[in-house]
Amino acid sequence: MKSSTTVLLMDNNLTFLRIVTRFLDAHDDVIVVGTVCQGENALTRIQNVEPDIVLIDIAMLNLREGLEFIPRLRAALPNVGIIALTLLGTGGFRQAALDAGVDDFVPKAAMGADLLSAIRRVRQTNQA
Repeated sequence: MKSSTTVLLMDNNLTFLRIVTRFLDAHDDVIVVGTVCQGENALTRIQNVEPDIVLIDIAMLNLREGLEFIPRLRAALPNVGIIALTLLGTGGFRQAALDAGVDDFVPKAAMGADLLSAIRRVRQTNQA
């Protein structure tokens, strides 16, 4: 079992990608292995990297396309953990993301408090 969790970030906001990368890089047990800021070829890039966890902003393109991407990702990489990390923090968006197949949901506003525990929880669950 490897000790670090590899994470790929998907978000269309380059500034936010840098913020999340810096936040995660400060923790020895998480390694950011890539970022995707455009929807085109995202699945191919993720398959090439094969991260343990994908953090996806479900509103990256638009809500419908973001939610439709999740089952495609799950089908292509059934063992990857998928966490929605999004500004869309209401219960309805959370449930839509969970119904689409994410393993966990973290509002961007709660990133500092909840993201690391979500990554660790999803990784542990996927290894079981």
